Amino acid sequence: MIEQAVGLPQQIEERLLDELRIQDPEVRVRAGRASFGWLYLHVISTVFVDQGPAEREELIDAILAALDSGLSKYPLLDWRLQTPQEAEVTSGEPFQPIDIPLWSEILNAPEPAHPISVDQMVTKRPLVVTFYSFKGGVGRSTALVFVASLLATRGQRVVMIDFDLEAPGLSFMSSSEASKPTPYGVLDYLHQRSLTPNHSFLRIEECVHRLNVPTRGELYLVPAGDYARGYVYRLDDLDLRLFYLRERNPIHQLFDDIKAYLDPDVILVDASTGFTEISALALLDKADLGIICFSPTEQSFAGLQSVVEAASKLRDYRGFPDLRFVLTPMPQVDPSQQKQWITRTAAWITEHWEMPPSVTAADLSYQIPYNPNITMLTNLFGELPASILKPYVPVADAILACLPQETVMKKFHQLG
Repeated sequence: MIEQAVGLPQQIEERLLDELRIQDPEVRVRAGRASFGWLYLHVISTVFVDQGPAEREELIDAILAALDSGLSKYPLLDWRLQTPQEAEVTSGEPFQPIDIPLWSEILNAPEPAHPISVDQMVTKRPLVVTFYSFKGGVGRSTALVFVASLLATRGQRVVMIDFDLEAPGLSFMSSSEASKPTPYGVLDYLHQRSLTPNHSFLRIEECVHRLNVPTRGELYLVPAGDYARGYVYRLDDLDLRLFYLRERNPIHQLFDDIKAYLDPDVILVDASTGFTEISALALLDKADLGIICFSPTEQSFAGLQSVVEAASKLRDYRGFPDLRFVLTPMPQVDPSQQKQWITRTAAWITEHWEMPPSVTAADLSYQIPYNPNITMLTNLFGELPASILKPYVPVADAILACLPQETVMKKFHQLG
């Protein structure tokens, strides 16, 4: 399977050259890997003269049918079908490949020739939201859980995924009195799919845990996995780079299966800290929206500069992820000191993150005060005091604003 995926660009090139050279001996074809294992195709030929875009695509599709491939099929992501004269006008490399969504790959990639505009916010369902922090101890997982509860209270069907595989947290935030959790999770699923990509020996239903919560919505958890089931050994065997050379990427399969099985409104992903491979995949590959949790320290700003730079460059390529910034935990200090932190954060966001003209840094940032009572809670998924949840309401509102409004209004009327 891996060899077939790796050799597919060459097969596409050879097939097209064999067929198109009959009419155009000077035809040029290039197929290569674009972002995240997908393929791009560039064909320059006189056969396209006097043909419109639809005719050109039909011609290429007919040729690629012998490979059970086509312009609208996996793994072709983007293509350019040009006459020699058209190619001269758009000289240069038409595609800027990012093979794997890792920090170094994206930061080292050239700037896109035609960056995508950020003039308007894109709405989507299901919306994938990744909670990320450069350093630990800032309440990232807690923020995710409270926001999930707020969204479920508003009637949304919410799935939480514990993608912090090296230090799982979400799996331990519910009480043992809740419905019996699944013994399987993200790591089990990825490990099994890496061994048997075409067989569902471990179904997604076996990895999903529905939480009994006092809301009208629904709340599900896909834990990292069970420590007692060879967890460390499977984690050591995980080869994330190899996933992106496969025709069926286990990480993409995981999200596709969750969407097909649960049809969620929102998927909340808890990412690991720092510049790890798994945190890059969670934020830079899967997220439509990133929630960046941090404390207002120079160390945090220094680390986040590369994080925001990578997300910004990737957004220029693909149009996402969008970002929101959460200052947490904000200690109880003199109001003037707190105002200074907020002002410093707004200035930093304005300098490093491009925003539409009508949006300010204050619209994209939120403050969560330190609350010692949270540490006393034994079950973060239970019925919680409004005073604890209140600071997280703006974050939940920001997520709801990224959902199609018909989805939000439908749930609102159902609650009414």
